[in-house]
Amino acid sequence: MEKSFFLPLFLLFCLIAEDVVSGAPKRRTYDSKNIDNRIVGGYNITIQDVPYQVLLYVQKGDMIEQCGGSIISQTYVLTAAHCLTGASIVYVIAGTTEADSGGYEYTTELFTPHPLYNSANSDYDVALINIRDGIKLVGSSTKTVKLADADSTIAPGTKLLVTGWGLTKENGSVSNNLMAVQVPTISNEECRKAYNTLTTRQFCAAVPEGGKDSCQGDSGGPAVATDSGVQVGIVSFGEGCARPGYPGVYIEVAKVRSWIEMNAGV
Repeated sequence: MEKSFFLPLFLLFCLIAEDVVSGAPKRRTYDSKNIDNRIVGGYNITIQDVPYQVLLYVQKGDMIEQCGGSIISQTYVLTAAHCLTGASIVYVIAGTTEADSGGYEYTTELFTPHPLYNSANSDYDVALINIRDGIKLVGSSTKTVKLADADSTIAPGTKLLVTGWGLTKENGSVSNNLMAVQVPTISNEECRKAYNTLTTRQFCAAVPEGGKDSCQGDSGGPAVATDSGVQVGIVSFGEGCARPGYPGVYIEVAKVRSWIEMNAGV
């Protein structure tokens, strides 16, 4: 079954004793049997390696879902539209390697999914989160990422760095540490063998043998070209996690760049 890459936290256990920011909800750990995985075939990194990465907890009624995102300015975070469907409040955590502690936490009700987002095929799966009072940018652990230009293209074989927190294999155990995986892009013609609804705003990345991928909970997180440090993609969806023949699907930043600039000024 095709799955979007957000992480639902159905059961919340073990409240962490200390808040990151006064008045913010306490961090929680959760039962790994009730969630799907994220970075597969990856390795541990620190936030200093990717200081633009943020963790999102999205309030949807009585449920909290987890996604990723990237800092694109002092007041805006870039993520996936499907992460925010039905959302009322978003908690943004920046500047930490560990999901359950550290960093800076911000609460906002200001977010804008792309108006053309299509849940059926995940086209235009992009959204902006506004941090009105601004994110504390300290350089080493919180920093903006450069976005791909509107006229840029992604050649097949481009190596991507994809980052996030979560389980390390399908139906496996959760990782508290920030993780990364490197995967090459493939042609859209090749990707359509797995996903015949692929649009011109989407691209795919995978290794032929499988075993390396983003997955549930990585949604909205950045895919950055390793040779330039530029964010070229946003984690969107895929069939399972790291399965041979089923690449991960990303939104191409260049194809939604004008909308980002119009709404975030970046």
